[in-house]
Order: sequence, then C-alpha cells, then structure tokens
Amino acid sequence: MSICVGAFLLAEAGLLRGREATTSWLYADRLARRHPDVRVRGESLVVTDRGVTTTAAFSAMHDFALRLVRDHDGPRAARATARVALLDDTRSTQTPYVDTNLLPATGHAFAATVMRRLDQNLAARYDLPALSREFGVSTRTMLRRFGAETGRTPLAYLHGARVRRAAHLLETTDRTVAAIAGDVGYRDPGTFAGIFTRHMGRRPSAYRATARTAPGSDAEAPRP
Repeated sequence: MSICVGAFLLAEAGLLRGREATTSWLYADRLARRHPDVRVRGESLVVTDRGVTTTAAFSAMHDFALRLVRDHDGPRAARATARVALLDDTRSTQTPYVDTNLLPATGHAFAATVMRRLDQNLAARYDLPALSREFGVSTRTMLRRFGAETGRTPLAYLHGARVRRAAHLLETTDRTVAAIAGDVGYRDPGTFAGIFTRHMGRRPSAYRATARTAPGSDAEAPRP
C-alpha cells in the first residue's frame, strides 16, 4: 500500500503493471505518462486492485483507514471512527481539491495548446474530427499525441474542465443546475448531473449545499 507519490515507487518496482492506481491529483498525469502500463484514476482517493492499494495525497491515508474499518466492521463502525477522529467520512473523490493553477506545465506545446482551445470553448459541442483538423492532424494522431503528453483523451480533459467550471458557478451564483449545465456545454441536465457526480462524488445540488455551508464560506453573501 502506498500513500501519495509512493505510487511511483510501486510502479517503478513493477507492482502496478496492468493495475488501476491513483496518486495525488498534482502528479496523476505525470504517473500516467511515465507508466503507460498503469491505469491511473487521478480522481480517486483510494484504489485497490488485486491486493495493491494506492492513495491520493497524504491525508488520503485517513480515507484508507476508514475504508479498512468499513470493510471489516461495517459503515456504523466507520462513522463512529470518523467522529472520534474528526474526519470527513463522505469524501469519495479528490476532484473538488484540484487547483489548476498549481498544476505544473506539461512541457508539451501540443497538448497545452489543445487544452487552451478546449478551455476557451467549454460550451461548444465536442467534435474530435473538427478539433483534429484545426490542429492539422488526424484523429488518431490527436489521440496519440494528446494521450502521450497528458495520459488521457481530449474528451476526458474537457469533462474535467467543464466540471471544475460548473463547481465554481454552483459555489458563487444562484443559477439553476440546468442553466449551469448549459453554460458548460451539456444540453441534458441529467447527463451533466451524472458526469458531475462521477467527478465530484456528489450531485450538483448536494455539492452546492455543502460548499455554501462549509466552514469559512459566507452563505449570506449576495450572488450574481
């Protein structure tokens, strides 16, 4: 079992080959690029695959401990343990903690340019052939080069960018979930809710309620 960047040590030792794994969101892309034989789940807090466990940043050892208690003694014991230890036992993903300003530059101009293009057009319909033509490459080359530099597909990156933008809008505005879904490129609110939940670990309405009642938040502040 590894904590945070300890996943790199397990990968170098060959223990993650063909397995799913995670590490801190700050280094997940780097792990995916360095070890393409590892299926990196950068959004996950704890991943166990055939007896090998990897976790996100160092505080995820608490999530692992709670999961261990839950697996052996049930959810009631896990909740009691969390209360005694002052831990949040509802975390299921590290996506809410991602700060793109802290992500290191990839050093690869191609992927960086594609990501900038996607960031600037979040609400536009995803069209891989059109995107590829814009950069003068085939769809196969687009997927290969983008994947080699980032460890994921352009669509996976776009979903993450859309979710991060939606989370910001949920925290800072009173726009409806359906309106926000449209703002970030999802015509179907149900599809948006499913993708948001997969990334953030809770539905948009639940995320908004939690974000506005979190310590340090100003629930009474006027929102545009």
